[in-house]
Amino acid sequence: ILIGGFSWNHAKIIAVDGVFLHTGGHNLWDAHYLSNNPVHDLSIEFEGRIARDGHRFANTQWEFIQYKQESCVGCVVDTLPDYLPLLLRTRVTVSEYPEGKAQTFPPMFSRTMVARSSHQALLEDKTSCVPLISIGRQGSMVFMSRPADDAILAMINSAQKIIRLVLQDLGPVCIPGTKKALPGLVWPKEYLTAIGRAIYERGVDIEMVLSNPNSIPGGLKGTEANYGNGWDCIDVAAEIIKRIQKFDSGIDDARLRAMVSDNLRICFIRHNKSSTYEDGISIGLHSKHFIVDDKCCYIGSQNLYMCDLAEWGVVIDNEEAVQKILSDYFTPMWENSFTGEDVDVDMVMDGLEVDRDGEQGTFYNDLESGGAGQHLMPHGGGSEYYLQEEDINGEVVDMNERGEFQVADNEKKDEGEE
Repeated sequence: ILIGGFSWNHAKIIAVDGVFLHTGGHNLWDAHYLSNNPVHDLSIEFEGRIARDGHRFANTQWEFIQYKQESCVGCVVDTLPDYLPLLLRTRVTVSEYPEGKAQTFPPMFSRTMVARSSHQALLEDKTSCVPLISIGRQGSMVFMSRPADDAILAMINSAQKIIRLVLQDLGPVCIPGTKKALPGLVWPKEYLTAIGRAIYERGVDIEMVLSNPNSIPGGLKGTEANYGNGWDCIDVAAEIIKRIQKFDSGIDDARLRAMVSDNLRICFIRHNKSSTYEDGISIGLHSKHFIVDDKCCYIGSQNLYMCDLAEWGVVIDNEEAVQKILSDYFTPMWENSFTGEDVDVDMVMDGLEVDRDGEQGTFYNDLESGGAGQHLMPHGGGSEYYLQEEDINGEVVDMNERGEFQVADNEKKDEGEE
């Protein structure tokens, strides 16, 4: 699915029989992971009812695809080559194999579909269950709702002691070869503000590992792969400190410096303190992972920099399970990566006057009003984006509670029927 050129499905989900789930940051791109100089990433496997949430997210994607593909315009687009540019805000293409035998659209997941699977017996034992919360967003497929953004903000705002993050980047995508954001792209002010408030109000420590800028795995070209949007750790630190200045304009320089040196630890990913592979190629990072107070963590597909894509991930709300993830994944990475040399206090303070946002008004509308999702992620502007505004023969099309498209029955709603 390609929506408006700026939104597409970025989730990585393998859900099987409503029982097994694989999700996280990994794409199925051999050259990025299985060749030389592979990019770092993080995914996780689950066994349990959380897999059904993955299925339901995929159901919504396929319902959107089917609705678009079966429209008059969709039928015409389906006959055209995939590479042919079109002046459409939404483009859906479907391929099936074997052609002429496989149905174009898959059956939608339901519990009855897998009821007879032998795997369902695995769900009966609940003695080792871990509390999980699936969070996602459908990007510009929907009008306003970006629930995953609000969930991530809530997690950051709940921190009392420490937030550990492993991210590709926090800053927007740069113009290649520069430290200038692409026009219309800005830093994620709400996330930065939440991190800044955690430091300022509650003395929370921040430990953040980022990709080395513009890292290219597998001998690929820069147009084929590029991990790290072009910013360094000083840029990220400065943007966080700028948010603190925003809500306390009178804060003194000495206190800001103390926050940078005492609470804010940011570094590039390294192997044994080296930021490059043996051949000199920089080490890339694609994970989307953060841990709050070593009790709760997120693993999924959603970056914290601006990009209004469809995303999905899982919050693990169990201290014992999170401690194992911390010891197996974050701690070894931190011990190999952090040297203290990536953030210089003086350079951070000198960079507080730098405007790192892209020029406004080119690709996105001004986002000065609305909820967290609006501020964090740019929204599209045409009715082609929003299923709630589509219509069939003049009737409004909406989604029912199962994520299926249906024509709204206003008469029944007026009568109070469900």
